[in-house]
Amino acid sequence: MSADLEVKSEIGKLRKLLIHSPDGGIGKIVPGKFRDWLYDDTVFLRNMQFEYDHYLKTLLYFLDPEKIPAILECEKNAKGRPDCYKPASPKYFNSDKVLELQVLLAKTLEADDHNRELLVASIAACEGCSYKDEKLLMKMDPGRLAKTLITGTLPDSDDDEFIFPPVPNLIFTRDIGIMIHNHFLLSKLSKRARRRESLIARFLAYNLLFQQQNNLVMEINQDRDFFLGDTEERKEHIITIEGGDVMMISPGHLIVGCSERTSPNAANAIINKLFKHPETGIYRVSVVKIPRKRAVMHIDTIFTQVSRNTWVMFGDYSEIFMQSLQAKEKSYLHHFRAGKTPVSKEKVEVYQFDLRKFGDQPYDASRNYLLQGQRDYDKVGLKIVPQGLEGLLRQISVDDFGVYPEEVRIIYSADGQYPYDEREQWTDSCNVVAVKEGVVIGFDRNEKTAAAFRNNGFDVLQASVLLNRFADPDDSLSPESIANTLIILPSSELSRGRGGSHCMSMPLRRDALIY
Repeated sequence: MSADLEVKSEIGKLRKLLIHSPDGGIGKIVPGKFRDWLYDDTVFLRNMQFEYDHYLKTLLYFLDPEKIPAILECEKNAKGRPDCYKPASPKYFNSDKVLELQVLLAKTLEADDHNRELLVASIAACEGCSYKDEKLLMKMDPGRLAKTLITGTLPDSDDDEFIFPPVPNLIFTRDIGIMIHNHFLLSKLSKRARRRESLIARFLAYNLLFQQQNNLVMEINQDRDFFLGDTEERKEHIITIEGGDVMMISPGHLIVGCSERTSPNAANAIINKLFKHPETGIYRVSVVKIPRKRAVMHIDTIFTQVSRNTWVMFGDYSEIFMQSLQAKEKSYLHHFRAGKTPVSKEKVEVYQFDLRKFGDQPYDASRNYLLQGQRDYDKVGLKIVPQGLEGLLRQISVDDFGVYPEEVRIIYSADGQYPYDEREQWTDSCNVVAVKEGVVIGFDRNEKTAAAFRNNGFDVLQASVLLNRFADPDDSLSPESIANTLIILPSSELSRGRGGSHCMSMPLRRDALIY
């Protein structure tokens, strides 16, 4: 499969991605486990799946329209959730472009008994299973085993008996890995609740996605003597990486976030890895350090790209926006903002490393430039980006995509209106995924952000309306003709998971942009 996997931007036409539908494990979250399982609320699983199916159907129209007739027929005869959306059903749509992780896992488990035993043994050890339970897992058929490894429950048991905890965050496939050109960087997920996801991602990467080219899979691990450090030393040097903090933004440029989930040491290790391997095509890495807060757990919760000249972002972390706000007359809006000391405590820091600017001082992979606070920028190719995060986004549009400075557009969460911008950022107003340049998917509950898109010349279409129009032979709108549009999904339950459409997608192939 690796031959057709390549991503060079966030906005090239999407051709292949990895997703995972909300599974039974999400429906078993109890309030006492919110902290451990990284949720803030229980979800109504049936409604969450209904909302997610709008996402799936939208993706299929854009990526694999040949599956649509069977989907429509299945929906017509369905009582409850159509079988074509259930990964364990024989009627599942089985696209080779919209790839379901559970289906891929079952396929890979079936193909190789030895690797299957290795995965089961690894997960059993990770989860502290008994020898008896490990043997039980070994005897399962691949489909049942794949479901159990994800949901944690034994299928067909009378009371959905747990064998180990579910992994309810696997719906956010973005986090488990990231394509960097034709290479695949495996994540090292930071929270205990997601460790099993890392094992599954590694298994799929080496045994299916890049089975014939294992050299294209990149792993970044702790130093071999990491375990010798005391508790505080290990905290300082730990490596954790999540895909929501890594953006393949343009052919030579990668953005890496330092956040609640991705450590500064990991960012430094990524820079070293890429610069030592120029075949990855990366010559510039921008590091965005954001506050370590759950509300902004990854950089893609505060900004994502819409088109070459358009971004959506959370204005609280834009120095340009906040400074312009401070310059205005005191208003109701400014009165409430003023008490938050905007451009200070929670300022985002942005650093850039450029392999081409190390001059006669060779790049030294042993130097921890980011953490050592190196200030000799000209010699080491490091610089602080002026005007912070928004300055970086504007710079990318101009330098990487050839946009005239005056044509760069920043769409702010809730159009910068407090307190709605914070409320809508919490429900992923800034977390959109592009199915092609200028056409992105978001959530319907972020109404003021949708209005901001309209004010910037975008159409806003409910997913249900869009799907009906696509299905109408007399309507001229099609996936090919649609442009400059925000597609909004029903999201009353999806938004409770704390991740938007960007989080719910792992792009594996995008068309290269034409410059």
